[in-house]
Amino acid sequence: MSFTRRKFIQCSAVAAVGPALLPKTVFAADNEGSNPLYIPPLIESRRGQPIFLMMQDAHWAFNGRNQADCIGFNGMYLGPTVKVWNGDDVKLIYSNRLTESVSMMVSGLHVPGPLSGGAPRLISSEVDWSPILPIRQPAATLWYHANTAQHAGSQVYRGLAGLWLVEDDVSKQLPLPKHYGVDDIPLIIQDKRLDNFGTPVYEESSTPFLGDTLLVNGTQKPYFNASRGWVRLRLLNASNARRYLLQLSDNRPFTVIAGDQGFMSAPVTTTQLSLAPGERREVLVDLSDGHNVSITAGTEATIMERIRGIFEPSTVLTSTLVLTLRPTGLLPLVTDSVPTSLVSALETGLTSQTRHIRLNDSPAGINDREWDAKRVDITAQQGSFERWTVEADLPQSFSIQGAMFLIKSVNGAPPMVEDRGWKDTVWIDGNVEMLVTFPQTSSAHFPFIYGSQTLEQFDQGAVGQLLVQPSANSGNSY
Repeated sequence: MSFTRRKFIQCSAVAAVGPALLPKTVFAADNEGSNPLYIPPLIESRRGQPIFLMMQDAHWAFNGRNQADCIGFNGMYLGPTVKVWNGDDVKLIYSNRLTESVSMMVSGLHVPGPLSGGAPRLISSEVDWSPILPIRQPAATLWYHANTAQHAGSQVYRGLAGLWLVEDDVSKQLPLPKHYGVDDIPLIIQDKRLDNFGTPVYEESSTPFLGDTLLVNGTQKPYFNASRGWVRLRLLNASNARRYLLQLSDNRPFTVIAGDQGFMSAPVTTTQLSLAPGERREVLVDLSDGHNVSITAGTEATIMERIRGIFEPSTVLTSTLVLTLRPTGLLPLVTDSVPTSLVSALETGLTSQTRHIRLNDSPAGINDREWDAKRVDITAQQGSFERWTVEADLPQSFSIQGAMFLIKSVNGAPPMVEDRGWKDTVWIDGNVEMLVTFPQTSSAHFPFIYGSQTLEQFDQGAVGQLLVQPSANSGNSY
């Protein structure tokens, strides 16, 4: 974008006098939803019905006005929400109609290595891949996304991501909101950098990407008309690198019921909730008082930062509004109290191994080595428990495929109460000690991966490969 000297002086004058000369509505709009929240369609795998996900070019109005080029699934930006059931064998059909190759994975899903996707399952243009996935794990909110070596950041940013829900008898029977798109709401949070025409801008780089525009399900400043009572929000941070600190505008609490790997043993409440890239949480919000409430994510840009963003790329969000909830109607849809107990805690065992993982920066790698598709970095045994200490030169998100863990300490202190359930993704700022277990097997040809979930670090090589060998009595840990 080019500017005349006159325009530059005018912008500088606005910055000098501050918000006094700008209409109050400019600032009010940041604190109240102005666009209806888009709800991705739901597709289910009941009665043997396959899940069909076609990767293809799409268009989307990121600024609410101009249609911009992007990619996604089934003709949409992002993808439909997929629902599967514990105990089912689900046929999943990935069909690549893009002009580039793509590797796909479902983060948090426990299936054998040959069915997990990733680099060994690179799907070329005009090619399909159709694994049959045995779903053998408790209810959880997962996500599917591109993890193509060296291109994951670009492909996820442009739209190759979506939610994947596992349900079971426990989730069906618990008195929780469960009407998708009514009181059970998916929220995929991302930050973008839009040009003057509303097109997302991204350049592959070794620098973690931070945008200046917040989107939820592809919507800026969204609102949702909810029934009075409890509403369930399924939160996913699908941003490339940005971590969010969420809170409600009137300081009412979130009731956290689930993390990456499913329900916690009991609900916990908190007024602030962190969400790292790739991390998922399920929360309940009580709307029985009938008052509007907004979810925000940190501090938004100042006037000076907004003016500076006209002339150079900005990493500060111009609006931190995630969602405004607008309760409607006289009676709540869900009247039951939140159950005091959700699921029984899974038993842990003695640790068989202790490992130290360091996420390097400049160059990105793990323990001073970049990713090598021909090298296995860690060998573990199915069903075993290991103690990992993970530290990072640069604060970033960390995840393990084909495994789950309990956080034992964060920089020597106990984890936050909302982080005490089973997880597969965590923010590393310093060091985190965790107890890791491995429900499924992989192989040298089809290994699991572990490493940075900050996608630019991932693309630069901060990834290792994990071989999980069968246990003596091979079977599911569930």
